[in-house]
Amino acid sequence: TVASGDLGGIAGNKSKVSCHETKGKTMLNFGIMGMTEGNGHPYSFSAIFNGYSEDALDECPYEAIKIYLPSSHRNEVMIPDARVTHIWTQNREMSESVARVSKIPNIVNKPEDLIGKVDAVILARDDIQNHWKMAQPFLEKGIPIYIDKCLAHNIEDLNKIINITGNDYLIMSGSSSRFTSNIEKAKKELGNIKGVRTIHGASKVSWLRYGPHLLDGICYVFGTDVETVQNLGSKGFDIIHIRFKSGLNAVFQVIKDLSIPIEFTCYSNDRPGHYTVQFTDEDLSSYFIGFYRMLEAFTRMVHTGKQSGYCPGDNRKSCLFH
Repeated sequence: TVASGDLGGIAGNKSKVSCHETKGKTMLNFGIMGMTEGNGHPYSFSAIFNGYSEDALDECPYEAIKIYLPSSHRNEVMIPDARVTHIWTQNREMSESVARVSKIPNIVNKPEDLIGKVDAVILARDDIQNHWKMAQPFLEKGIPIYIDKCLAHNIEDLNKIINITGNDYLIMSGSSSRFTSNIEKAKKELGNIKGVRTIHGASKVSWLRYGPHLLDGICYVFGTDVETVQNLGSKGFDIIHIRFKSGLNAVFQVIKDLSIPIEFTCYSNDRPGHYTVQFTDEDLSSYFIGFYRMLEAFTRMVHTGKQSGYCPGDNRKSCLFH
């Protein structure tokens, strides 16, 4: 498997202890839930644990996945100590397709059927307005959970999640951008981050759905000590201004029909030119690396029963920025 070092996730830091804490390196059984339009995570996330069927891959409707699984995964680079054993989606045919491509042996009829069958759950949907409703049955049972970006879409739902959990709950949420090699490289190469005066970023889709791809990596490098957040844009064209207490400013444009790459550029007063960080690359290997390392961190969290966050203080801050 890929050696990824000590990689953490965006783990909440309030909760009761999970009743599914796993000791040692026994094989974990995960359940996965999906799917939302334009989001093929159930295919790729499950394949990172299970491998994929070369014969069935053509039926996956996501071209990017059909590129980076054969080129980066190759049925060789898999997380060795967990498997996705159960799947639920809102459409039986869709569940069967994911199961064929990503070698998932069991399909359940409703999300709650996962309870008692798996050690942890991956909520691989980014329809954020439904996250609380879909996660609630598992949170009430103390089941470890990964929730796709971002955790909640408003303060009310965020508070519900906080109230049902506590300091030690095994919950993780965020973007795989934080786990890419380019972000790790940026953290090392930027050096004196106090010299960075402004950050400009761009992404497609919407701030609520794709803002985390910019924000999580930037928070990993620059922290979460934010003073103000403003959305100066309009529907389908978000323009976000974030001011850090240090005086650093960040401006993000998230445009519905913008093409990739998703990227941000840092401008500083102590180095010539600028420093650009891309979430994507030509061969899409960064997608796979980010997903792999993120899911590896989640697996390690479930195995050890210990959270691993990447920012000091309250790791829910990045959710509040959305």
